[in-house]
Amino acid sequence: MIGLWLSLALAAEVEIRVVSKGSFDPVDDAELLVEGVVVSTDARGLATVELPDSGGSLTARHPDHHPATVVVEGAPPERLRVVLEPLPPGHEVVVEAFKRSGHFSQHVVDAEVALETPGTLDDVVRLAQSLPGVTVQREYAPGSGSLSVRGSSPGENRTLLDGIDIPYLYHFNQYASVVPTSQLRDLELLPSGFGAAWGDAVGGIVSARTKLERPAAMHGSVGLNFVMGSASLEVPLPKGAWLSVSGRRSYQDLVGEQTAQYTLWPIFGDYTVRAGRKDGPYTYEVFVQGASDRYDRAAGELDLLDPWEATQVPSFAYRRGFTLIGARGAWEPGQTEARWTVAYVGDRLDGELTGQGREEKREHGVRARVEVENRAAPIQIDTGAELRVDRMHLSVVDPGPAALLVATEAPALARGVAVDADRWRMRGATWVQGHLVAGDLRVVPGVRLGADSVTGAVVEPRMAATLQLADQTALKLAGGLYHQAPATEHLVEGTGSPNLPLSRSLQAGAGVEQTVAGRLELAVEGYAKAIEDPLVYPIDGPAQVWDAGRAYGVELVSRYRIRETFFVRTWIGVARATVVNPSGQRVSADGDQPLNAGLVGSLDLAKGINLGVRYRLGSGLPYTPLEGSLHDAGTDTWLPIAGEKNAARLPVYQKLDLHFEKTWTMQRWQLSLLAELWYVPKKSAQLYPTWNYDYTEQGWVIGPTVLPLLGMRARF
Repeated sequence: MIGLWLSLALAAEVEIRVVSKGSFDPVDDAELLVEGVVVSTDARGLATVELPDSGGSLTARHPDHHPATVVVEGAPPERLRVVLEPLPPGHEVVVEAFKRSGHFSQHVVDAEVALETPGTLDDVVRLAQSLPGVTVQREYAPGSGSLSVRGSSPGENRTLLDGIDIPYLYHFNQYASVVPTSQLRDLELLPSGFGAAWGDAVGGIVSARTKLERPAAMHGSVGLNFVMGSASLEVPLPKGAWLSVSGRRSYQDLVGEQTAQYTLWPIFGDYTVRAGRKDGPYTYEVFVQGASDRYDRAAGELDLLDPWEATQVPSFAYRRGFTLIGARGAWEPGQTEARWTVAYVGDRLDGELTGQGREEKREHGVRARVEVENRAAPIQIDTGAELRVDRMHLSVVDPGPAALLVATEAPALARGVAVDADRWRMRGATWVQGHLVAGDLRVVPGVRLGADSVTGAVVEPRMAATLQLADQTALKLAGGLYHQAPATEHLVEGTGSPNLPLSRSLQAGAGVEQTVAGRLELAVEGYAKAIEDPLVYPIDGPAQVWDAGRAYGVELVSRYRIRETFFVRTWIGVARATVVNPSGQRVSADGDQPLNAGLVGSLDLAKGINLGVRYRLGSGLPYTPLEGSLHDAGTDTWLPIAGEKNAARLPVYQKLDLHFEKTWTMQRWQLSLLAELWYVPKKSAQLYPTWNYDYTEQGWVIGPTVLPLLGMRARF
């Protein structure tokens, strides 16, 4: 617990430096008791005391740490380093499911605590797949990285980083997020019924927020697991400045054997460079961030084909990546807080199917967002604005019928129509939201005004209310109007239409939150969404407008905690999400999952040992089957025929993740070794359907049922 820096000096005046064990951050305002005199450390953890020439003792105390006593025998040194062991930090909460805000339903994931959750590969954003309301997806299947929330289709949600929309959230099939945990402060999920601060979504909001603070001391980490390696460094600089960098990359392409199925192993990675400064109430930062993904694979599953059929399968080359360059800041004078972000966003996607055409999409834009919160009583006001200016170029060349096999990765190519289009677009919004408190009643009215250079202007009124029925019981209600404009690529002929309308959604929700004995927390939430003009994306044609859609469900969430030691969170949800097709039939929406449930738990034992468990269960999601094919004698190819949209379902999915971690804490650094076991029952290992060469027989791509993983992480 205690480390000493000794020198040969015999001076009675001693410089004391107090640091926290594990993080090695300086401990300010620590009390040093020497010969009945109390001295406090400064912001750097430093203080000067006098010790007798013959030696003596001092005691260091701080409310967040265990006290420590140092005994010096003989002449005292010039400098003395005291390491205090922190009290258990109270990491009993993984998800703040019941945080009070202007949103009806909100789940916040803490980046620090998420490291103890199995199945996440030290990745807090992957934990979003285990939150209530999020559709349980098959991991490592095409499209599994696209979130579906409370019955929404993936395109109906927004994914943001510090208030700025980013092109995609996960690397190859959900292996890891594009935002490293070392840079994150927290992750917020708003499944439905969110306040006026967010819009242009009839689904949910996923908002990741990075740190905006100067580290107290230099920190870094190095990590390695079976999938990727990572490194990060945070350095405090003079005059309130700091620098942080991080990078990650997969490495199986370097050590793994190539196969006929994957002629280029998936290669993915990301990087971040941030530099900032705090000056009084002002904090600002500049940043550069990027992510990339690429692989080459056979368009079909070769293990399901005979040797001749395998020779007829084309190869698919996939390339995806984005770059962010920008600045952000915060201003906190008293009870007012203002935050702003402005950034350039460059997005690129290339998909090429050998002999069957290629897709190329480039999107460049400038995006800005400002938020102001005034917490002065009696009326608290939130207001802000956001702006997006984008230019998109989309090119589809020589699309062929086999492109249906890569519809998830190259959707424009799969539609089978040649496209060469450029499109400029401007979108903006402003909002205001009040927080009115009268006794046990809290009402949050708000309104959002949005404008789009393509689809026009909208007004969206919203309201949320919470009534405290008793000390540990609260009732909440919410309702509002939501709109979402089509993605820019669907506003060109061939992928959609320039005349596609806004989707319009009326949403309502009601719930009860109950706390029992200060430890067990329960919440029941019911929600309903009615959607007009929902956009539907067939696998073999342009986007379409269907008549109506609806989603409704009930979720039960519970959380139990024992401070510093244990947490467990469980949830179960029953829901339906449907749309009416042009024939007047009500069919399953893309995110229709009648049942989903899950459990996440973690237990801290003595000697730095942590045990964790995660279990997820979900009904199989719908998909569009193929109904045979036609033979094209001119080209000697088979043309697949798509069946009714979402007329088939995948099998029920289950996955169990077990986690063991052992941490050794040294004077200057920590070493953690991790072991995980992922188990998927055999029937749940069916990832996605595939077909033979003439589309008359369907098979399944089978994923691993048991996967052991090892990893390590060093932090200083």
